[in-house]
Amino acid sequence: MLALLLLAGVISTRPVPQAVPRLLSACNLVTRGDLQFAAGQRFGEPSRSESGAASVCDYQSGRGQIRVAIQRCEGKLDLCGEVSALQSEIEGSSARAAASFGPQAFFLEIAGAGTQLHIVRGNAYLMVSVLGVPGSEQVAERLARTALDRL
Repeated sequence: MLALLLLAGVISTRPVPQAVPRLLSACNLVTRGDLQFAAGQRFGEPSRSESGAASVCDYQSGRGQIRVAIQRCEGKLDLCGEVSALQSEIEGSSARAAASFGPQAFFLEIAGAGTQLHIVRGNAYLMVSVLGVPGSEQVAERLARTALDRL
């Protein structure tokens, strides 16, 4: 499952069709400055992971962690299947629509930890995970809007 791969930090190595433009780095979609402004706290230098069709950028701040992941998809995703897989994999999680981002977006609330925002736009799958940071849902929304503006 794509979302599980992004959540776990594993990058898919499926070949990407040549017609798909080069993937933007997740660290360029959301910079440390963007993150510090949105979350209202300081974060260290990011840890980056890129492979073919996917890019992941992790930021740490004390007990907080923010992950921005972007992946180009080859085909249509089964969003309901992604939601079900995430909920069964992450105990205590619940999903709900993120209507302001369109019909292909949802929040995954992780009890006692934070929020993930998953958005599919065209052939791009964006995930913003905000854990251990106050106001995690609002921070995820701000960061996702920044990332989408730069896609």
